[in-house]
Amino acid sequence: MSTHTPPPGGNLSPLGAGLNLVNTIIGSGILALPYALKEAGFFFGILVLVAVALLSNFALNTLVYSGRRSSQYKYEAVSSTALGPLGHYLLAFGLAVNSIGSCITYLIIIGDLGAALSGVTFGSGWWSSRQFVILVSACGLTLPLLFFRTLEPLVRPSALSTLCMPAIVAIVALRGPAYALPEPVPTPVFGPSVLPAFGVISFAYSCTQTCYQSYQTLQKKTLDGWAWATRFATTTALVIYLAFSILSYRSFGLDTQPNLLNNFAQDDALANVARALLAFSLTWTYPMQFYPIRDLLCDSLGLDIDEAPKKFHLVSLALFTSTLVAALTIDDLGFVFKIIGTAASSLLVFGLPGIIYLKLASPYTLRGKAATEESDPLLLLPVPASASGEADDRKQISEPSTSLVSVVLLVLGAGVFVIGTWSAVQEYVSA
Repeated sequence: MSTHTPPPGGNLSPLGAGLNLVNTIIGSGILALPYALKEAGFFFGILVLVAVALLSNFALNTLVYSGRRSSQYKYEAVSSTALGPLGHYLLAFGLAVNSIGSCITYLIIIGDLGAALSGVTFGSGWWSSRQFVILVSACGLTLPLLFFRTLEPLVRPSALSTLCMPAIVAIVALRGPAYALPEPVPTPVFGPSVLPAFGVISFAYSCTQTCYQSYQTLQKKTLDGWAWATRFATTTALVIYLAFSILSYRSFGLDTQPNLLNNFAQDDALANVARALLAFSLTWTYPMQFYPIRDLLCDSLGLDIDEAPKKFHLVSLALFTSTLVAALTIDDLGFVFKIIGTAASSLLVFGLPGIIYLKLASPYTLRGKAATEESDPLLLLPVPASASGEADDRKQISEPSTSLVSVVLLVLGAGVFVIGTWSAVQEYVSA
């Protein structure tokens, strides 16, 4: 086992790191959660919301523990250490599907929102069609933001855009009950699309890709502090998700749409404020998903902006065009959410964290290797000295329960990836 090397320093308390995690978890995916309850079934959907929160919390902790064991503090480095080239490719695939899929959903949502706002402002016509709105907004507003070398010039407006989400959620919570039907809303135990809906909910909790960056912001990098931060973040997200999902589903029932704002009337003034805020937010959020996958693609091609700026920008244009064409062609937002969840979140949130722990930290799978010389495989596995300078934070990982849950994560991730993705594609083809 390699010598423990401390990660870069930080200055945040566990509460500060937890708040950052909450901001990472809660994004545009919250608008699809009431739709996920409809697709999974009301009661089973609630059960899945709770289960995914618990599993996400577990994954965040085991990823950091595995990183400490291997002295790696980047998801790609830990994944490659655990699985070699396969780990690199699996993570790259998951990140690509998550980022590109998210960019496509943003354009689709902006098209829906812009079409509703344009219809109210300018009346119906070709200028208020979703395709026209997507084309104009994407080329006129989004495309100019994609040719910087880094995200640094976009940090301030992007930070401002994140403040829009609480206002949007508040408006939906305030206006939703006004649309509630007089008769009771059906609350089936199971819905018509259980596994794909599981993927949608997983996407809403997806934050493992920023796990190590968040961990590095801690001033004292103990597992106790990190565990407190993850519990705070996942519990806060769960409470918000449950309240928002149940309230919204109770308002719209089986008519709930993937973009919840489409359930509101076009002449609803407050809903239109929410639509405008969301369109603004997603315009600035698109580059946040675009730049990492653009840089990953350029690295794979061996391109550097200083040496080949034209090729670098051509890659940006080609990648943007692919998301634009997909958004213009696909109008089923629910399908895109399901594909992201089943094909990407299943890897990033479940599959990879599970197998990484089993390969790098579980005393049962490490039996007979040099690493087991440091601990008895039948006892609790000690953690290396904390990066904060303490001799030993004495935090221990319980076995065999941690290894058992990691196996569950791995099996669940593989099942959702294979069966869930197949189900989502079959639903879309047969629709």
